[in-house]
Amino acid sequence: MFRNTLNLIYVQQRFLNVIHRKFHMTCQLRCGVVSYIYNSPSVNIRSSEDKQLLLNSLNVLKHRGPDGPPSLWQNEEKTVGLGHTRLSIIDLSDHGRQPLHSYDKKLHLSMNGELYDHDRLRKQAIENDEYDFTSESDSEIAMYLYRKYGLEFAKHLRGEFAITMYDEERKLFIAVRDCFGIKPLYYTYHENKLLCASEIKALFAFGVPAIWNEEVIYNIGQYHSLQSIYKNIHQLPPGHLLVATENGTVNISKYYETSYITREEEKNEKRTEQEMIDGVREHLFNAVRLRMRADVKVGIYLSGGIDSSVVLGMATTLTDKPIDTYSIAFKDHPFFDEEKLCIDTNKFLGPNKTTSHILEITHEQLAENFEDCVYHYEHPLAGTSPVGKYILSKLVRDNNGKVVLTGEGSDEIFSGYVFFRNDYLLHDLPNDSSTYISKNEQERQQIIKILSSNIFSSVSVLDDKQRMLDCIQSIGYFPSHYRSFFGVWPDIFAQQLKEKYKNFRLDNVYFNQSYLYDYHIKKQMINYEISRVHSSQYIFLKTIFQNILLKAFSDTSEMAHSVEGRLAFLDHHLVDYVNHLPTNIKLKLNNGVITEKYVLKEAARPYITNDVYKREKHPFTAPPTLLNPKSKLYQYVHETLNSQDMNQLEFLFDIKRLRKELNDLHKNQEQNKKYSFSELAGMEGHYLTICSCLTLAKRFHIKHE
Repeated sequence: MFRNTLNLIYVQQRFLNVIHRKFHMTCQLRCGVVSYIYNSPSVNIRSSEDKQLLLNSLNVLKHRGPDGPPSLWQNEEKTVGLGHTRLSIIDLSDHGRQPLHSYDKKLHLSMNGELYDHDRLRKQAIENDEYDFTSESDSEIAMYLYRKYGLEFAKHLRGEFAITMYDEERKLFIAVRDCFGIKPLYYTYHENKLLCASEIKALFAFGVPAIWNEEVIYNIGQYHSLQSIYKNIHQLPPGHLLVATENGTVNISKYYETSYITREEEKNEKRTEQEMIDGVREHLFNAVRLRMRADVKVGIYLSGGIDSSVVLGMATTLTDKPIDTYSIAFKDHPFFDEEKLCIDTNKFLGPNKTTSHILEITHEQLAENFEDCVYHYEHPLAGTSPVGKYILSKLVRDNNGKVVLTGEGSDEIFSGYVFFRNDYLLHDLPNDSSTYISKNEQERQQIIKILSSNIFSSVSVLDDKQRMLDCIQSIGYFPSHYRSFFGVWPDIFAQQLKEKYKNFRLDNVYFNQSYLYDYHIKKQMINYEISRVHSSQYIFLKTIFQNILLKAFSDTSEMAHSVEGRLAFLDHHLVDYVNHLPTNIKLKLNNGVITEKYVLKEAARPYITNDVYKREKHPFTAPPTLLNPKSKLYQYVHETLNSQDMNQLEFLFDIKRLRKELNDLHKNQEQNKKYSFSELAGMEGHYLTICSCLTLAKRFHIKHE
């Protein structure tokens, strides 16, 4: 749901009362997590300041968990510490307070996020006398599963989560992140300690130095790797488990990997279209049902698109209470305003089914909230759309909301983006003889040409032969989203930075990251054993989606206001089912027209309005305003770029040239009329990126080595 179209993003934009007091120290001073373990054979190097540093870190995460004071636990040797800030959603009593401890005080856990299906698992454990629970918290299920399956426990978790746990008996520190990276978890090594935290700013508060990683910034590595723009700070890969010991060993291993139907299996598909539609509906309904479970009220982010609309439609059948819906109206620009569609959806579902909250957002508000949004995002923002979601999440909190279901993840698994259609037309369709069995080759090629020209008309094409060769060598083809994503950034960088890295391009390195790309799937991609559409979905999930969209439009904007977003489309049972559906049931060709997300549209049909059903994908985005010198956003960019403070970033960006270009922007009105929407978005994205970096530099006191 709330996001730019990706060709726009790439030019525009390119994070118990049963507890024994010996083990649980509540300091008076869900969720935020900060944990550490001394990763050294010697325990004599532990610091007496660790407790205070842990508290400092937790205090900067209070927005993630404002329900009560931060809590921490340290082992007796003070070599391990777990910290937590609480957003109480399941088990609102003190029994659910974290860090949680097992009934025998051997396991200790601090978790951010939500585990689903915990009621069934709890009942199973109690009936089989497998575990004695000390709370009703969903988080305690992780300790039960660890006791039952050991380090295989992560394979049995369902939800969005970042967990740190300490096994006192085996002296193991464990960190685990959900399958798709919905919940962030950063780690670094600092003064003999391995540190983990939900946000980077918590690591800074623990004493980790904030230093620019110019290599990552220049190569846009924060988009397509797990590195951050700060030196030595990394993400734990999604679907991975980290195990550390006090003798200095650290092991990171994969517990989950998505997979796809092969092209051969697609040819031999025996399921009927209706069976596949019914399967999608069943899996999605179950995912929504599990995410409606909470001890607080649950709302829905509603846009004018199919994703959030079907989630809301299904949710209304699962409760007798009205569901709060939260939507944005852009009255500044009718083309981007979805208010009427949202109103119609609420009416369609019937009286007393929903309570609608529609927030009108102006460009002035986007400008005013931009820097605060950047602070929470912790990376450069190249657009204002995430700011809209950030402001909307505040409305949820002001309405006493804590939990909101969202439509994120649908386009990534149902082939909703324009560039997935590009790859289908360029690669898959020409190689699928069954698609045009009744047409001759000339007619086939003509249809493909027409469809391709219609789609590519809105996509800027990159002419970069070296990058294209890198892609083909690494994965067997050149993904369409790379055509508009790369090649637009180098112009903004300082000349000395260009010279430094002109022969050090990291595309090949990024494509061969073993912790991101599974060897088996990479082999399938190179040998064209899975469709190019599915290959592109896989790459996108591993890079742009987890590194940008899930942060800027999900966790970051929501948790800044103590709101937990739940992503039904990223239930891994649903994802696994959809990934094994044929490509042509997602991109349906009929009478020369491709319908994106066809199988989802048909599965959603009973729950959505006719207008939503017929509507083509439309982005949630705010139009660029650089050509309006009176706009608050332009004034903000102009003032920031021309400030003396901006000079501190001259080692990164070509500030003098960019200042001149911005100052000249309004001198030639005739020239300005020639700019396309994407070109304007690209320019605005460049300026906002640089303004973001200045905000980060000032708020986090980042240094340059």
